Amino acid sequence: MLKVQKIFAILIASLFLVSLSACSSPKETLTSQPPAQTLNIGAISSVDVIPIIIAAEKGYFEKEGVTVNFQSFKSAKDRDAAFQGGNLDGIICDIVAVSLYQNADFDVKITGVTDGDFMLIANPNANINAINDLVGKSIAISEKTCIEYTLDKILEKNTVEPKDVQKAIVPPVPTRLEMLRNDKVDAALLPEPFSTLALKDGGVLLGSANDEGFYPSVTAFTQKAIDTKANEIKAFYKAYNEAVDYINNTAIDTYEDTIIKTVGYPEDMKGKISLPTFRKNELPSEEEIQSVIDWTTKNGLVKKTLSPKDLLNDIGIQ
Repeated sequence: MLKVQKIFAILIASLFLVSLSACSSPKETLTSQPPAQTLNIGAISSVDVIPIIIAAEKGYFEKEGVTVNFQSFKSAKDRDAAFQGGNLDGIICDIVAVSLYQNADFDVKITGVTDGDFMLIANPNANINAINDLVGKSIAISEKTCIEYTLDKILEKNTVEPKDVQKAIVPPVPTRLEMLRNDKVDAALLPEPFSTLALKDGGVLLGSANDEGFYPSVTAFTQKAIDTKANEIKAFYKAYNEAVDYINNTAIDTYEDTIIKTVGYPEDMKGKISLPTFRKNELPSEEEIQSVIDWTTKNGLVKKTLSPKDLLNDIGIQ
């Protein structure tokens, strides 16, 4: 009899514990989940950042449950200092930059593409009307970046050797524009909105990355961020893609004020801004990446033997 009573008592206790477990509040259950982390992302102000800005303004990041801290920089040097200093998880940069990071044992992976362009624009007072006229002329660029890579490719496609022009190293993009305006250089390679401003001043458009089939800019995250903030990065790209849908299917005057404020177009460009058709996130082709790796190796920027797979991670398209 005592044995039966003991078994009965154990059963009652077990049922009581199960009941307590079942009655636990949702709040108590959720505390076991890791808290969402902030994604810190940096970029030079350009057209490339528009989907990120729109995703923030329209609440797409919040909808996907990710907090994005976006920081704008005036030069690749400043952006890279923040990135390498551990203040950023990811950046908008270029394939050259990622190759250099890997060469320096800074494990960064390309996780997506962007749709900005680099335009080669001549000073209206320099008597330059074609790319062949650039021989012996000064061109403002940032060195060891996709700006220099793009310039070399544009020149080579038009049978001009890169060594036959004078490369003026001017990292800050606004300074490049000012030097072009003040006749300090004969030409400059510029992203938007600075290229539009240069053309508005009477600059002569000689060529562009996109016209030559180059889409050099990318989004990239450190491998550490990919390992520790995978859910946040996936959520970031879901919101990014939703912003791309919105931009491509909405009249620009609906969000033009946001573009002017955040990208840097002057107010008098309102109603005249033209944007590219943005792509939903994808990875650049291995052929594109190999072309950049070959250029960095040829120019002595990279000593390691790199392959496109060393630079890629598909977390942004999962």
